[in-house]
Amino acid sequence: MPRKTRPIERELEPFRDASLLIIASEDTHAVEEYFTRFRARRVKFKVLPTDDGCSSPKDVLERLDEFRKEFPEDGDQFWYCGDTDHWIRPGHIKNLTEVLQQCRQKGYRVAISRPCFEFWLLLHFSEPSLPSDVTCADIVSQLRKFAQGYSKKSGCVRSRTPQMVVDATRRAKATSAVTEQIPSSPASQVYLIVEVLMERESIDLS
Repeated sequence: MPRKTRPIERELEPFRDASLLIIASEDTHAVEEYFTRFRARRVKFKVLPTDDGCSSPKDVLERLDEFRKEFPEDGDQFWYCGDTDHWIRPGHIKNLTEVLQQCRQKGYRVAISRPCFEFWLLLHFSEPSLPSDVTCADIVSQLRKFAQGYSKKSGCVRSRTPQMVVDATRRAKATSAVTEQIPSSPASQVYLIVEVLMERESIDLS
């Protein structure tokens, strides 16, 4: 009996003639909601969100490993998209550090946000000056001043313009030290993913 085609396989079929950019996130909705809002010229990326409550750095890494094992393809690019949040506390930072080391060993790329992905979203609206110990709750509070009604599930109600993405990238570059394994101050490396998608012509900002 022939093997049944799984939903994810059907999803990949239309664009499997090109390499993919796979993004594994600890968020259940926010990261996927952000990237799927782009106007895709031809979808060549896939977000693997948390859908089972397993959102630790090791869980995110395992999703990348599982995808690569089940859908091996030369040229695919894998990204770990995570937050520092409480993972940099004394009882957790060892786990995060080990996962980031494994990502480098496996050739996975990393886009860390401190304290959380919402800081990347905030950069679309302003260039905030925040203390190093700012919390994700503080960031969300700031974000809602510009995007009223923001939630991780529904994202930003306010429309995102091409210029806002350009501004966010510029601001992120000014606050992010890519050479730092874990940012020492509020920063986001998500712009690195956006730049790769633009280079591959997977998204259209116009």
